[in-house]
Amino acid sequence: MSNQTLIARIETTLNATREGSVSAGKLAEVLRLNGRGLEAMQYHLLKEMESLAMDLEIAQWHDEDGFLPDLTEALERAELWLAKLPRDV
Repeated sequence: MSNQTLIARIETTLNATREGSVSAGKLAEVLRLNGRGLEAMQYHLLKEMESLAMDLEIAQWHDEDGFLPDLTEALERAELWLAKLPRDV
């Protein structure tokens, strides 16, 4: 599958998370599954992806405990990460 397709899946889920129709935990899952399939990924981008996914999972745990997490920072970091990805591989 092309990087464009995998990145589009992540972006769609990111937007749905912003809208509140998809949980932070689901975004973490989509980020990992599709991010690991990307070609020509630099090591630091892989590590950044894992860090983002963990932060999103933590936010989901807080939400399930009845606390409203501030997802804004994690979602902004995800957008910055997406901008760095190799798209034309």
